[in-house]
Amino acid sequence: MKLIAYAHAVDDPSCRFRIGQYIPYLEQAGWEVSLRTRRPPYPWITPWRSAVLRAAHREAALRRRRLRRRWDIRAAARFDVVFLNRDLLEGKFEYEAALFQRNPRVIFDFDDAIFLGDKAAHIGQICERAAWVIAGNEYLARFAQKFSPRVSVIPTVIDTDRYVGAPDCGRHPVRVGWMGSDQSIRETLYPHVPMLAELQRELGFEFVVVSRPRPNLPDSSLRWQFIAWSPLVETQIARLFDIGIMPLVDEPFQRGKCGCKILQYMSASLPVVASPVGINVELLGACRGLLATGKEEWRDALATLIAAPELRGEMGRAGRVFVEQCYSIRTWFPRLLSIIEKVAAA
Repeated sequence: MKLIAYAHAVDDPSCRFRIGQYIPYLEQAGWEVSLRTRRPPYPWITPWRSAVLRAAHREAALRRRRLRRRWDIRAAARFDVVFLNRDLLEGKFEYEAALFQRNPRVIFDFDDAIFLGDKAAHIGQICERAAWVIAGNEYLARFAQKFSPRVSVIPTVIDTDRYVGAPDCGRHPVRVGWMGSDQSIRETLYPHVPMLAELQRELGFEFVVVSRPRPNLPDSSLRWQFIAWSPLVETQIARLFDIGIMPLVDEPFQRGKCGCKILQYMSASLPVVASPVGINVELLGACRGLLATGKEEWRDALATLIAAPELRGEMGRAGRVFVEQCYSIRTWFPRLLSIIEKVAAA
């Protein structure tokens, strides 16, 4: 059996967690998988300084990307199942329409509120035409269910075997850390930088950012250390952080987040402080972490954990067990495989 998967980029978190990490499991189950990403990647970084040359270079990259996507779409006819992670290209349904003509056995998967704004009709058309829709959480599934009865929720999950925990050695000062992509940092971390700078002066913690490339944090007094993200680094964050944070802004797009950051922190046995937005409330319930809204609650949460190494360890262990039981790849792969087999047999 053969599956072709379309995603935006190999290092894109959605690609890595929604399909990439499943490929070895699919291969063990007897599936041959071909992963096709946008080539050249988007956004295309041009080396030219001249505005004219930069524009020409971007246009050339766009034309090449469209040509390669059409070539990838033509290949779909040779596969038993198509796995489409997010949309294909440039927000134009013509690409998905061509894909459905080549092979109607399409599983459409998405893990962000990509339907907001002017893409609602586009994403709705994909949901309507897909043989099956997989949404990362119930918030996203409710949108898909407006267009299709064939909708399942499969959360973003973690291969917990890859994450290394470390015993809390009472390091001082305590390190508070944020890890994430350059696609999310502006909307999620940046609005909270002034607050974190004030809390750093009061509580004396170090602040660590793991991302790629190095971000330009807003001007503030916040002292921070940058560590370049890599697939290896993300599994060893327990050696870099003592507390992981996931601040969000309570707005429609961020309510659709699937909590991957929190699950990664928990997999590394780290305690977590996060905004009570979207799925964060569910993930941090039952004493697995602390929720905070506003400066006072963030101060109380961080101060509590900074002062209590034993509490950090207790929350870290509880979080790790929770992810292993409820959000691990081993727990959810059978569900994904059953959907793929059902679509293949249709």
